[in-house]
Amino acid sequence: MAARKTNIYNSYNLDILEALFMKYRVSKYYIRKCLSGNAHGPKSDDIKKDYENMEKAVNNIIREFCKENNLIGSKH
Repeated sequence: MAARKTNIYNSYNLDILEALFMKYRVSKYYIRKCLSGNAHGPKSDDIKKDYENMEKAVNNIIREFCKENNLIGSKH
């Protein structure tokens, strides 16, 4: 029996995808292609950069919330 390669699927923050959809007025499919590196061009680069910036901002907000509520390092 031949060894099978497991497919790895990317998951993206749906709220950020929606924000990019509203900003750029392109399909979410195209946005996902940009993020996975399958679309090329200046708009693709802008979308990828915006996604990364928004993701960092969201993660920072979550991290701050956890710190304020003593959730980091706890066994919840």
